[in-house]
Amino acid sequence: MFKSSILPELKKQKEALSIPYEAIASRSGLGIATVKRAFSGHDISLDTLDKIAITLGCEIAIKPKQSAKALYQAQIEKKAHEIVNRVIQTSALENQSPSDEAKKKMLSEAKAMIAKMPKSKVWA
Repeated sequence: MFKSSILPELKKQKEALSIPYEAIASRSGLGIATVKRAFSGHDISLDTLDKIAITLGCEIAIKPKQSAKALYQAQIEKKAHEIVNRVIQTSALENQSPSDEAKKKMLSEAKAMIAKMPKSKVWA
């Protein structure tokens, strides 16, 4: 993850500051070899990465790709589709496939049912 997004930003900041590896190591409390490994793309711990970022005047942050509400709604939609698809598959085996209108109604009812569940159960 950090190799593709965080590391290039730290490299830019290092270059902009013209700070040598030795200075980063001494200011961060890390060994020079650790700092060099980090900048060469080797796996390092998040703690090490954070120490380097702080030394370079940066911070590492988590930015959600979508809101919790949108993600929760998408999970409700997914679970509802799974339930309805199981019913449809079973009905198809018995040559009793529901109409499109019935499918829409089942989906709507499944969403309403799932939305009433405790939120922790929606993710199971």
